[in-house]
Amino acid sequence: MNVWLLYRDSEYGNTAASMNKNEIIQDLNLDVIFKTMARNDKYIYNTVRTVIMNSLTDIETIQYRQAIIEDCIHNFNDFTGLYEMVSEAIEETNKYTEATKKASSVPVSNAMSVLNSLELLGILVKHLENLKSYCDKMDHNFQSPGRKAFYDRLVKDINVRFVQKIKDSITKMNFLTEGGEITFSASLGQGLKFDNIIVNYLVKEGYKKRKTMGVVEMIIHKIFSRNMVILDDTNLARDAREMEAAGLAHILKMYQKFIKELSSFFECLRYPLAFYIGCANLYIRFQQLHIPTSMPVVTKQDMNLLKFKGLYDMSLAIYSRKTPVCNDLATEDKKLYIITGANQGGKSTFLRSLGVAQLLMQAGMFVPASYYCNRLYDGIFTHFTRREDVAMNSGKLDEELKRMSDILDEITPNSLLLLNESFATTTEREGSAIASDVVRALYENGTHIFMVTHLFEFTKATYDENLEGAMFLSAERLADGTRTYRILEKVPEKTSYGLDLYNDIITINI
Repeated sequence: MNVWLLYRDSEYGNTAASMNKNEIIQDLNLDVIFKTMARNDKYIYNTVRTVIMNSLTDIETIQYRQAIIEDCIHNFNDFTGLYEMVSEAIEETNKYTEATKKASSVPVSNAMSVLNSLELLGILVKHLENLKSYCDKMDHNFQSPGRKAFYDRLVKDINVRFVQKIKDSITKMNFLTEGGEITFSASLGQGLKFDNIIVNYLVKEGYKKRKTMGVVEMIIHKIFSRNMVILDDTNLARDAREMEAAGLAHILKMYQKFIKELSSFFECLRYPLAFYIGCANLYIRFQQLHIPTSMPVVTKQDMNLLKFKGLYDMSLAIYSRKTPVCNDLATEDKKLYIITGANQGGKSTFLRSLGVAQLLMQAGMFVPASYYCNRLYDGIFTHFTRREDVAMNSGKLDEELKRMSDILDEITPNSLLLLNESFATTTEREGSAIASDVVRALYENGTHIFMVTHLFEFTKATYDENLEGAMFLSAERLADGTRTYRILEKVPEKTSYGLDLYNDIITINI
């Protein structure tokens, strides 16, 4: 049965935005968000990390997920109960499989393999029945098309008749433990091997009852019983054993295929449930802290509209347990944003808040803002300055250029690039020259860029060009040196007010 809870018409999407995943996780402090979503559940942690880092590139799927997340938030206990049931089914089947492997120190016969498969199938059917019963008892106050469609498929595919048919099949096949008869028909294939095997007849009774018969009665029974022959020839007996083994192998293959399908169903169901419960966990945590979130609005690619209100850094909010300073912005037809201003003024925090919001939006989630509206990108990349690494084999500038080269190999005109203090590890003149070459090439390519920088030569030269698609922002500083941590549109200044920090440090030490 198809689950289709992450995508409208498939289990796994074929397209996702390109990105430098490891760098993004580090640069945007995403790990604290993943841990908050997981709440010590390792499977949820791995799932949300994977889903969020495979950003969607189509509006319909994002809206599809947004609706299911709303359902999960409003019906959290139902989703949690379903997730626990599915997890229990997977854990029990895994334990049984592992125990069977450990017990099989020697190769087992086909008959024993069939018995093991029957027992495993019985476990899966039991959990399938429990799952269906649980879903039937839900309040069904779901609004999302995805959640409704899933239940409709569940009712259609896993009905009473379907489950009973499986259980009847298991009961009939238990003749292997109770004794009984099985009749096959087959044709000879290549190498005189049996081929096209068909199970014609199954019966539980017979074998155990015949144990109490006398010799004469046994002979008469074998002669006149249905489908029974006396194998008094060694070659015939060997051929019969080969046919029996081939027939049981056929049955084993049939049941193992069915077991694989049922196991796959539970795995495919647990994965999206883990993601949605992680989303609900994050939402509930922010509700407890009274920190606002909202479902973003996705615009069409050709609109090139960016607008947000109350945008904040989500990881900082989790650490501080309160709403950080928020920022607002409304722009249209801009693709280069250069952010300058006072040191320790909130520029990097602003850049992270934007990157996190865009990633969560393209995962189909709510975002850390009271309102957020933007387009989708088919590539999201970050390039933040790194601290000195004693294990680094080359200089910091070489390391920066290597990471930038990797980005340039993958970036497209419809990508988003976040630059934080890039090329600041060399001189002002050299850093400005490198920044000018890279940023100008990407700007002409159509890439959207947000850049935090203290390279004044680069900033002034870019500002003097009066580029139509460029916008200049600055970290606000009051006359007395106070940082408000707000980012405003402003003409770039020559200083970053580093003396403010110097005076503060000197004053504190004195």
